[in-house]
Amino acid sequence: MSRAEDMEFDYVIVGAGSAGCVLADRLSQDRDVTVCVLEAGGSDNKAVIKTPMLLQFAITNPAINWDYWTEPQHNLDDRKLYWPRGKTLGGSSSINAMHYMRGALENYDDWESTYGAEGWNGDAALEAFKSVEHNENHGAPFHGQGGPLNVKTIGPLNPLTERYFEACRQRQIPENHDHNGARQEGFGPYQVTQKGGKRWSAADAFLKPALNRPNLTVVTGALAHRIVIENGEAQGVLIEVDGEMKSVTAKREVILSGGAINSPHLLMLSGIGPADHLREHGISVEHDLPGVGENLQDHLDILARARTKSATSIGYSARKFPATARDVLQWALTGTGKFTVNPVQGCGFVRSSRARDLPDIQLVFIPALASPHGRDTLTGHGISLHACHLYPQSTGRLKLDSADPRAPIRIDPNYLDHEEDVEVMTDCLEIARDLLLSSAFDGEFDQLDLPADPAASRATLTDEVRQRAETLYHPTSTCAMGSGALSVTDPQCRVRGVKNLRVVDASVMPRIVGGNTNAPTIMIATRAADMIRAS
Repeated sequence: MSRAEDMEFDYVIVGAGSAGCVLADRLSQDRDVTVCVLEAGGSDNKAVIKTPMLLQFAITNPAINWDYWTEPQHNLDDRKLYWPRGKTLGGSSSINAMHYMRGALENYDDWESTYGAEGWNGDAALEAFKSVEHNENHGAPFHGQGGPLNVKTIGPLNPLTERYFEACRQRQIPENHDHNGARQEGFGPYQVTQKGGKRWSAADAFLKPALNRPNLTVVTGALAHRIVIENGEAQGVLIEVDGEMKSVTAKREVILSGGAINSPHLLMLSGIGPADHLREHGISVEHDLPGVGENLQDHLDILARARTKSATSIGYSARKFPATARDVLQWALTGTGKFTVNPVQGCGFVRSSRARDLPDIQLVFIPALASPHGRDTLTGHGISLHACHLYPQSTGRLKLDSADPRAPIRIDPNYLDHEEDVEVMTDCLEIARDLLLSSAFDGEFDQLDLPADPAASRATLTDEVRQRAETLYHPTSTCAMGSGALSVTDPQCRVRGVKNLRVVDASVMPRIVGGNTNAPTIMIATRAADMIRAS
């Protein structure tokens, strides 16, 4: 990647994650403009990123991860929760579980009708999703072919995943082989962003094909210190590369695509945010914008787990990794074999006791013993079932801890602040436990590993949620677009009160969607790029 000198471009994009990669591609298609992408991390040319089977090692690798932690959560037994975010080309699309999930199209109708995000309805979202998709298994009217983002149905499935499907049938959950199609509710296999047996990140799909364009420059190892603002107008970005400070000028626009943590952080460091809070840290206020860092939303998740008698699962032993040197060679040479298989396989969308019009619980089945974030490698064989609450009522916030751009921002998701969230999360664990206790798994295990007591009361399950719940990695909404009092960006993703400055990433979602957030972030950037080119 290019070395940073004092440079001038038409567009300067801060962050080469999912949104930044899309913007880089689409904006640089106009050969009359110049585009620069600034990325704090480095290259994504690492086997741990490319290999689906090595997912757990990607998500915890400090070389490609911001390694964030939350503030102690008073409703989760005062625990600090680990929040991994990608710090490499491709951002979190280079360390995530590769699941391609759009959320319900009704979510986007709600953005427009409830939050004032004019033009961001379900029909518009669907067209943008389809325009960049190449789906190997599904077609019209809900999917596209020929786009840069390769999507496929996960496979081959482990026999235990098929048993999970049977457990869902026994619970009268409908079968659904396309959760991005006509309806979301039901069980079936996940769709994933993979191609040729390897991860297909936003960098693979969008950024790398554009790198041969002379009007696109990518600078890695570039930590953004602040946006340069003069007379209420964004002029560029001050960055640090190899210990040296450099200025990158934007003749047209600065576009923040650092994600729901880093974009509001950079706004605050640049004097855009809650004025009193900025002054507390000695930051000169460029524009008082109270919503910056507010409205933080995330999907909270709880895990049920059982140890199996058979060796059917993707299991580890004290002496053996679940693949051999031959498997590694097969994957490297032909893109086939065990290393191509995503271990996170079975999907499900079901309703809690508090559900409204849409399913509000997402299930994630793994034919292996899983620990939170994969930080602990568990030996032996087993199955794991995650369940998360899709529409939390609790919201949190981000606050500066320091004016030093190297210091992480304080993250307070404020989990389970609303009583409805407590009830739904207890439903999550109850449903996951009951599925694993289904007769579909008869003969596979004697009892649950988590929760330890198969007959645990609802009150005990609530206590377990407080003791063990973790993030499902979907922070959003800290620079929310729309017309509300805390909106930071307008429906064109322009930062209110500052010229030539936009935010384009998951932080602009006015409300978290009912599903994984990577595909929606790509959709947002696809639509925003068209808006930028038309402006």
